[in-house]
Amino acid sequence: MRALPILSVVFGAVAALGLGLLLLQPPRSTAPSSAAPAAPTAGGIPQGHVYTAVAEEPDDINPLTANSEVARRMVLAYTHDALLDTDPRTGQLRPALAAAYELASDGLSCTFTLRDRVVFADGSQLDMADVLFGWELHRAGHLPLGFAVEAYRRVRAVDVIDANRFRVHFVERNHATLQVVGTSWLVAQRRFFVERIAARCGPGEQVPAVDSERFAGFMNQIDLECGPGTGPYWLRDASAWRRRQDLRLVRHEAAWRRQLRPGTWNFAGIRMLWRDQSGGTNAALRGEVDVVSHPQITALLAAHAELAQSYRRLDYDYDQLGVYRVVWNCRRPPFDDVRVRRALGMLFDIDAIRQVFDGRASRAFAHSKPGKPDYPTDLEPLPFDPAAARRLLREAGFDPQQGRPLRLQLLALHGSEPLRRMRELFAAACQQAGIELEQKPRDMSVLVAEKKQRTWDGLLVLQYFRSWGDPADYLHGDGVHNEGGWRSAAVDALLGAARSELDADRRAEAWRRAHTIAYQEQPAALLVHPMASILLHQRIQDAVVGPRGLSLETAWVAAEAQVND
Repeated sequence: MRALPILSVVFGAVAALGLGLLLLQPPRSTAPSSAAPAAPTAGGIPQGHVYTAVAEEPDDINPLTANSEVARRMVLAYTHDALLDTDPRTGQLRPALAAAYELASDGLSCTFTLRDRVVFADGSQLDMADVLFGWELHRAGHLPLGFAVEAYRRVRAVDVIDANRFRVHFVERNHATLQVVGTSWLVAQRRFFVERIAARCGPGEQVPAVDSERFAGFMNQIDLECGPGTGPYWLRDASAWRRRQDLRLVRHEAAWRRQLRPGTWNFAGIRMLWRDQSGGTNAALRGEVDVVSHPQITALLAAHAELAQSYRRLDYDYDQLGVYRVVWNCRRPPFDDVRVRRALGMLFDIDAIRQVFDGRASRAFAHSKPGKPDYPTDLEPLPFDPAAARRLLREAGFDPQQGRPLRLQLLALHGSEPLRRMRELFAAACQQAGIELEQKPRDMSVLVAEKKQRTWDGLLVLQYFRSWGDPADYLHGDGVHNEGGWRSAAVDALLGAARSELDADRRAEAWRRAHTIAYQEQPAALLVHPMASILLHQRIQDAVVGPRGLSLETAWVAAEAQVND
């Protein structure tokens, strides 16, 4: 089953590298061998060490249909490239598969020049047909694309100039269009997917045309493979992903990134273990991890002081680390009633929730980063007041003493310690307010299915932000992450005006007004903005913490400390 847009959200603290993933050594060896052979070097940096990570298992890693943040950040970020990316130290846009790009003076088109002699991990040459493969599928309109659609939906037309250059015409002028299109235009190998679809055709059946509905139907079934990409690692074959166990990426030795910048992407491989948060923490306590992520690191260190001898603590923020929120299903009563939503907002003890994160989380008022120009600073926070919530619910027609209690189904991901603690706190407050709460913690695949049915009342998630700051996806009536279906004509107008506004101050003012209206209407109870808190092993050298979070682009391990399997 395809992950819906909500699953571009990362649930809990274990599914995103920037949030402080658990990076493990192979369980069979918790100490490097002194007899290990010396690692070769590139750019003066030792090459080797298999980096192993703990994450929630995605249900789709097809680069054109995947939606989950785990797939995006922990698989495809290593295997597939976009036209552009951002520098992990500065956050500035930089060339990737496009060696050069030229934005037109009117901001309505951009000419991209592809990098010379780029090869896929299977040794075949990248060409224009590969670059335009996703655009073909989008233009045909038959295939539900994943996060790759972020690029294509902003494009009106594409002109091929020659074998290495093409011009993209944008739907509208927008301050973020180049960044969105450039960094979301993920390039998949066309031949790989055509061959996979040919194998699915019946006897004597011709491979359907790429723009046909039948091709899209087959393409939608290819979710456990991503094909060879141009990134520094690749999933060599389907056997490298053992369902409910692990996934192993190996080096793409001829990757253009290594050729262009020797001394980057230095690890011999990357291995993901599909575990929940408790499993990852237990592995850390056994001394098997390179990076420890835990919602209460202070308590972990207090209970296990020996960890401080091997790890250094990092607390940091980054652009996409968003907000814990509960989205209310405004498509169905009584959650279309602002009184009910505001009453529910009074049942979240923000001070207690902040302590779930060792106090390293701030009260949330907007789908934006605190300190940004668009972030409202003059809003009166909803109080934590179950008695007042009960009175407000009585005004809305709900009174347990009269046999009319509010019944509420809360859907959330199972296995995340912060989400579990927030559910506990909310349940206690609901009891005080006379609400009959049904908690529905679910594994990811089940959560996706139930979310699609829209029978839930509240959806508790960690919502990630767009790196370009636009809140339209969460607040606009047609926003891809407006899961509750809330609509406000005033907010839609503000967001529409901001999209074409090139003046940063005026754009921020429009967004700030939209955030203010949304906070007053409470379509989602915004809880806290978390910080990333990790323990990073001393052996990991030159990992970068920047606007993108924790990056491994320049990280390495000394030859004598490397672990391989």
